[in-house]
Amino acid sequence: MPAQHSSRRVQPQPRFGLRLAVFVTVVVLVAGTAMWLLRPQASQVTDDQTIEVTMSGFTPANLAMAAGKPTTIRLVNPDSPYHMDGGGVHQFAVPALGLDIKVQPKSEQVFTIPTAKVGTYTFYCDVCCGGKENPSMQGTIVVS
Repeated sequence: MPAQHSSRRVQPQPRFGLRLAVFVTVVVLVAGTAMWLLRPQASQVTDDQTIEVTMSGFTPANLAMAAGKPTTIRLVNPDSPYHMDGGGVHQFAVPALGLDIKVQPKSEQVFTIPTAKVGTYTFYCDVCCGGKENPSMQGTIVVS
């Protein structure tokens, strides 16, 4: 006796709504993360005039200081000793202010600029990453 097959077909459940919800959620998360990462970076100044600068490409690249007030700068070097050149050492040089600070890999250095006159000062790193000609290894301090 031959086996009988049911003529009833199994209908797949529509999952379009679930797929759309997952897709929209992923798009919103990716777009939100991208916007957060690409937001303009201003110097992070606290009440006691402390500015934090990350030194793997200066972030932020533009620092604002108040004239006549001491400003503390915290330099953070996240690079490893195996960084592409310079052994991971970064420099924060501001010739007009008499500063030439080198920060070892995976470390930080804090220093205070006692006061500075109103003006714009250029800073740079000239020990790695293409030197001071590399646009990401230079920035400005605006004292007002």
